[in-house]
Amino acid sequence: MKVAIPAWAGQVSTVFDFAHSLLLVEIHSGKEVSRSEIPLDENPSILRAGILSRFGVKVLICGTISRSLATVVAGYGIEIIPFVSGIVDEVIDAYMTGRLAEARFFLPGCPASATELRKRRGGFRGGHREAGRRSGIPLEGSP
Repeated sequence: MKVAIPAWAGQVSTVFDFAHSLLLVEIHSGKEVSRSEIPLDENPSILRAGILSRFGVKVLICGTISRSLATVVAGYGIEIIPFVSGIVDEVIDAYMTGRLAEARFFLPGCPASATELRKRRGGFRGGHREAGRRSGIPLEGSP
């Protein structure tokens, strides 16, 4: 399985839409088997969902993400785990060991509803509007 994390200076980038690079981690049997960095500087944010899909990403772990980009990413069937903060290596380890819901990995100012969602489900999966509802990220035009 491939996991993507927007990264800057060894930390999870605060906003995926404006991240300059993406760390791609391949995980098999609960262990990291490879790691590569993908530059994102030249790509408009809306194209980033396609980049994730082309690289076979199944999970995006990020700080924040715009509603419009989250909708497109989720439409590719990619699970989004939002509102994550911390040192990339520690975040990867926490993801692989099921500890990503620990408070130390919550982005400061994380909405309480998103915090509770992450504790219960760990993120959200594809499905446009339904994914947005489950994520706690309100989508335009949704109730």
